[in-house]
Amino acid sequence: MKRFVTYILSFLLTSVFFSCGKKTEVVPFTADADSLVEAKRQEMIQFQEKNEKLTTELSREDSILSRFEASSSAQATQTAEESGDTLMRLSPQQVDSLVFRLTHHYGPNFNFEVKEDSLVLVPREGDLIQDTCVVRNGDLLVVAEVKRIVAADSTQEDTFLIKVAHNQLTMGWVEEKELLRNVVPDDPISQIIDFLTGSRAIWMSALLGFGLLGFFFHRMRKQQMGIVSLSEMDSFYPHLLIILVGCVAMLYASVQNFVPEFWQEFYYHPTMNPLLLPPVMAVLVTLVWLTLIVLVAVVIEVYNNLYSFRGIIYLLEIAGLCMVVYLLISWTTFIYIGYVLLLLLIVLMVFIYFRFVRCSLVCGQCGRKMKAKGICKHCGALNE
Repeated sequence: MKRFVTYILSFLLTSVFFSCGKKTEVVPFTADADSLVEAKRQEMIQFQEKNEKLTTELSREDSILSRFEASSSAQATQTAEESGDTLMRLSPQQVDSLVFRLTHHYGPNFNFEVKEDSLVLVPREGDLIQDTCVVRNGDLLVVAEVKRIVAADSTQEDTFLIKVAHNQLTMGWVEEKELLRNVVPDDPISQIIDFLTGSRAIWMSALLGFGLLGFFFHRMRKQQMGIVSLSEMDSFYPHLLIILVGCVAMLYASVQNFVPEFWQEFYYHPTMNPLLLPPVMAVLVTLVWLTLIVLVAVVIEVYNNLYSFRGIIYLLEIAGLCMVVYLLISWTTFIYIGYVLLLLLIVLMVFIYFRFVRCSLVCGQCGRKMKAKGICKHCGALNE
């Protein structure tokens, strides 16, 4: 009997346990699935709202960009039309002045200085001042107007008349060729260029160069000394100076031969800043600066190594040789021989320095450089 009651109680407890276990498992699982589905549905709704907002913003930006491009193109068209209208509104005289400035490198309001003794200015019909005026050496002139005279024959060139004024009472017309022969731009660099490129300066330089060459040969015969005595001072600066002068001469002649308009523009509007010039002229100006710097270095080396009188003679010899090199290379570059001469000059200067000038020994007493062992020419000490 007891065993039967025990079986019944065990069966009831087991059924209650399994029934409670089913309830605890099923109910929570159903609640979690519904919440997850609801969360996913809310996320999808929010994502669709964000997409709609982003699409609206993009369409708004596209419309703004299209309106901006349309306004920009309209403004560009309007600017082009205004520029065209401005060019169309220019008078024939103004157009001629612009063309004249591009081809002749100067124009109205450009300043000149009279370099000859006198220049005659002739009035034309319609001018307020009908008297012939004369301007003297050193007077400043400003270009007031440019007039083109078309040649009657097509084989002849057109003539340009330039109206210049010195003051309110001294003004008149002169032919361009006559004007340029008697004036120079009112700029120190242009005036130096005009002096150095003048025919008289070239012939004087040639005579001075040949005279110095005769002096060199005379010294070589009388004193058995080498030409220019480059071996008297252990410094590469004199050789470098001669090389730079040859490079300047070659490049200057090349510019005159191939692109003369670059040189004309530089002549009327000079500057010593290479950054403001075309590449060819920038290289030429840079070489000029290097030549001046090396010249100062040569003067300092002569001052530190040679006596006063001998140093002056040495500088004169170097100057004469540089002048001869400049004239020879600049003249021969026009027939393309100057390029070969410049290359030979560079090789010769380097060879002379390393073979005959460079000192590899030092005096043990005074510390001065020596070419070979023996008696020091500076202090007289014997070095063996």
